[in-house]
Amino acid sequence: MLSYWEKTTLRHFDLVVVGGGIVGHFTALFYAQKNPGHRVAILERGLFPSGASTKNAGFACFGSIAELEHDVASIGEEATAALVMKRYNGLKLLRETLGDEAIDYREVGGYEMCFEPPKQERIDFFNDLLEAHLGSRPYSVQPSEGYGFSTKVTHLIKNALEGTVDTGKMMAALQQKVAQAGVLTFTQSAVEKIESTSEGKTVYIQTADGSVAFFARQVALCTNAFSRKFLAEEELEPGRGLVLVSKPHPAFHWEGSFHYHDGYNYFRTIDGRLLLGGGRHLDKPGETTLVPGINSAIEKALKEDIASLIAPGVAVEIDYLWSGVMAFGSSKQPVIKRIDDHMVAGIRLGGMGVAIGARVGQDLAALIG
Repeated sequence: MLSYWEKTTLRHFDLVVVGGGIVGHFTALFYAQKNPGHRVAILERGLFPSGASTKNAGFACFGSIAELEHDVASIGEEATAALVMKRYNGLKLLRETLGDEAIDYREVGGYEMCFEPPKQERIDFFNDLLEAHLGSRPYSVQPSEGYGFSTKVTHLIKNALEGTVDTGKMMAALQQKVAQAGVLTFTQSAVEKIESTSEGKTVYIQTADGSVAFFARQVALCTNAFSRKFLAEEELEPGRGLVLVSKPHPAFHWEGSFHYHDGYNYFRTIDGRLLLGGGRHLDKPGETTLVPGINSAIEKALKEDIASLIAPGVAVEIDYLWSGVMAFGSSKQPVIKRIDDHMVAGIRLGGMGVAIGARVGQDLAALIG
């Protein structure tokens, strides 16, 4: 049963953001900074963000050459360069807003594993494509010795402008920044439905205390893979990603963010541990799901990669195992649009939420006004 104060004050907002991940928090932050005095709330159905915002691998990346080759083939050179810059500028905005120290950003480079000697003309092509935009030539061929990798790994292609973040510190810093801007956050508040009114939206929430209705002039949907519930016709599909972390081992002392199999697989070290994730391409139908869980076939394949590619001869024990859910579509461009007079959406981040989440939130806040 709600009190008088809860009914008259605590349920009424200028903006309600549905989804408490990276995009939702940045949308709320930029809107609150632009509209001081407006009441803003974030609604998150989980205790922590339900998608991938606190379940990602902490890669501050914008594209390996193998990934960009696919982009050039599908969308062309000019659109690929624009997409890279959207990701790169999104990372800059993330760093500028929260600070490198707060998110433990380290520009340690992104490395693509090569299983045969790379052709220099590939490197030159993408350096030529991006130099005018980035002001540098980020890609170079590096030796693979010194990491303990299998001899199957012949070379590495380094992207000097990529790095890593601490996902937990990043989200904690973002939550603190949003709270300082006066935004109220409600976790474990699942939005069941959203109805239109003459002046805005009624947002119905299911909580541990029962059903509650919030009222807002504007609603921002930042629910990524979970958006079909509210936008049935939107072109997107979920993609679950598996991540595992080993127990500490002296073999995992190097730095960098590493990719292989066209970017579907990725790994890094953290606190003397190996973090390895991906493998969604091995069972796309099985991983096209909103249900959290562990795909045993992918888990087995990743563990085999540790033994055969990443750390042969090292006795690796797995300490943590989890999955997060991303959203994909036929286009790698995120969806940022107005749905009706009182609702906007910023969704379908294509597995690049760390890179573009801040920029999507900024663009969405500008769309709201």
